[in-house]
Amino acid sequence: MMNKKIEALNKIKISLHQISPFKNEPTDCVLWIKQQQVIANDYNPNVMSPTEKRLLETSLVKDGYTQPVVVLPIQQSKNKPSQWQVVDGYHRYLLSKKK
Repeated sequence: MMNKKIEALNKIKISLHQISPFKNEPTDCVLWIKQQQVIANDYNPNVMSPTEKRLLETSLVKDGYTQPVVVLPIQQSKNKPSQWQVVDGYHRYLLSKKK
């Protein structure tokens, strides 16, 4: 049931994006993607101290995701992306996998 709702929501977002005055902006069409379809990148240059990591984790628990994890498609299946790679939000992504 949840998958069908997410698919419908993403289709609506894509349709609205096509006529949006902001369609050239990268944040105009934010879609929901299953966590199982997302992989981390192996080139993340950022190092996070344990204190910063705890602060981020506390923020995610208290405030939720105030910024999306940005991904790009890396694998296609039936003309649709089937796998995505993190390009921004690596630490948020890793912490989300702990839940």
